[in-house]
Amino acid sequence: MARVLVRYRPSSPGSREVLRSHGVQADMERRAIRVANAVRGRAPAVLSHGREGVVGDSYRGRGRAGSTTIGVPLDYERDHRTLGGAIDAARD
Repeated sequence: MARVLVRYRPSSPGSREVLRSHGVQADMERRAIRVANAVRGRAPAVLSHGREGVVGDSYRGRGRAGSTTIGVPLDYERDHRTLGGAIDAARD
C-alpha cells in the first residue's frame, strides 16, 4: 500500500491570528526561558554570551510566534549536548 503524505496548511485568517497572538508569544517565551535556565544549570561554564550568558527570547513573525534560546557555543554543544539535553524543559 502506498503511503501518502498530507500537509496541512492553515489558510484562515483566524488561525494565523491565533498563532501570532500575544498569548502564544508569551507561552513560547516562557518555554525558551525555561530551556535557558536548564542550560545554565547543566553548563555554568558557557555563560559567556552577553550579560546573562544563555538567553531565551520570543518573536512574532508574519505567520506565527516563535522563540529561540541562544548562547551555547557550537563546539561546546557538539561535545556536551547542553542545549539538546535541556530542550525537555520546554515541555509542560
